[in-house]
Amino acid sequence: MKIFQLTPRLPYPLNDGGKISIFNLTKYISLRGHKITLLSIESNQKKDLQVNIQALEKWCDVKVVYKDTKTKLWGLFLNLFFRIPYTISKYHSEKVKNTVKEILLKKKFDIVHIDSLHMSYYGEFIKREFRLPVVLREQNTETTIMERFYKNQKNPFIKLYAYLQWKKLYKYEAKICEIFDKCLMITKEDEKRIKSMNPKVKTCVIPAGVDVSYFHPLRMEKEPFSLVFVGSMEWPPNADGVLWFYSKIWPEVRKIFPKVKFYVVGHNPPIEVRKLEKKDKNIIVTGFVEDIRTYVAKSLLYVVPLRIGGGMRLKILEAMAIKKPIISTSIGAEGIEVTNGKDIIIADNGKNFAKEVIRLLKDKNYRDRIAENGRKLVEEKYRWEYIIEKLEEEYIGVVKRRKKK
Repeated sequence: MKIFQLTPRLPYPLNDGGKISIFNLTKYISLRGHKITLLSIESNQKKDLQVNIQALEKWCDVKVVYKDTKTKLWGLFLNLFFRIPYTISKYHSEKVKNTVKEILLKKKFDIVHIDSLHMSYYGEFIKREFRLPVVLREQNTETTIMERFYKNQKNPFIKLYAYLQWKKLYKYEAKICEIFDKCLMITKEDEKRIKSMNPKVKTCVIPAGVDVSYFHPLRMEKEPFSLVFVGSMEWPPNADGVLWFYSKIWPEVRKIFPKVKFYVVGHNPPIEVRKLEKKDKNIIVTGFVEDIRTYVAKSLLYVVPLRIGGGMRLKILEAMAIKKPIISTSIGAEGIEVTNGKDIIIADNGKNFAKEVIRLLKDKNYRDRIAENGRKLVEEKYRWEYIIEKLEEEYIGVVKRRKKK
C-alpha cells in the first residue's frame, strides 16, 4: 500500500510523546512492507534538521515545508476576529497546500493519513480536490484539552480567552471530523467525546504503543527516596502538573522523607519550573536528556500529576515497560486500560497523591507488585506490533469501501 502521511512537525528527534507516537506508527507501518511519503511542517531550519531527516528516511520518503507555527501574542489577538481557532489557523499555509498538491500530482497513493487535528485543513483539501480516502489520527480530542485548560485558569483574562477558543474549537473539531473516512482515536474516552460532539463522525480506537525492545527493565542501582517525572515541558499540561506537584504534594512527602529527590526530565522547561531548583536543592530539573531510561530506571517511583490533557500518556507505557511503579491522576492515566491498585496507583487530589507517594516509598513489596503488573499489561496490550496490525486492517477497510463507491 502507498501511503501519504502529513504531520504538524517532523517526528524526530524523539523528545516528546507526540513525536514518539508518530515515529513509531510510521516505522511499524513501514516494517509491514508499506511505502510512505511523509510531509512535515518545520518552524525553522535547525542545524541538525538534515540529521533528523536522515534518521526518518530509513522508514519513509521525507518532505519538509517551513512554516512558523510558534504562538505569538499578535496572532492570539487577531484570532479574536476569526472563526478558526488559533491553535488550528497557525498551521494553515498556501506553501504547504501547494506542496501537497505537487506531491499528489506526481505520485499515486492508496490512502492519506493525517496526523492531528492541526493538519485536518489539508485533509479536507485532499478529499475535495483529489477524491482520495483520508483518515485522521487524533492524538487527543483537542476540544477537551482546551476545556480543561480554561477551567483551570485563575487569571480572568486568560480564562475568558481560553473559553472563547474552546467554543471555537468545539465547533471546528465537531464539523471537520465528519468529512474523514475514519477518525483513528487514541482512546475510548476520546472516541466517546467526539461521538458526543457529532454522532456522524466515523471512528475506531487505535491506541498508542511502546517499543518493548527499547523500553525494558535495566540493571541499575536505584537511588533511595527518588521520584521522577518525564515529559516535554513545551506542552503546558506537563509544566502545570509539575508545579501542582510542587505546591500540593511535595511538601507533605518532604516532611516524611527529608532526603527525597525529585527529577523533572524534559526539554525546554519554562522559567517557573526552572525556579524550583533554586527553591529546593532536592529538585533537579534536567532539561533535555539523550536517554530518559536511565533517569526512570534509577528512580524508585514514577509520578504523573497531570490536571490538564487528553489522549494517552506514552510516558506511562514506557515507564511500565521499564518496570517502574507509577502513581498518576485519572487524567494522566486516561486511555490506558489500567486497574487502580494492581498495575498503577490513581490519586486525584494533593492529599491522597502525597499519601500514596509516601506509602510507595516506604513499601518495597508494594512497589514491586505494581511494577511487575505494569510490565505485564504493556506486553499483553500495548506492543506496537499488535497495534499496527489493527491500523493496517482499518486502512484496508477504508480503501475497499472507497473503491465500492
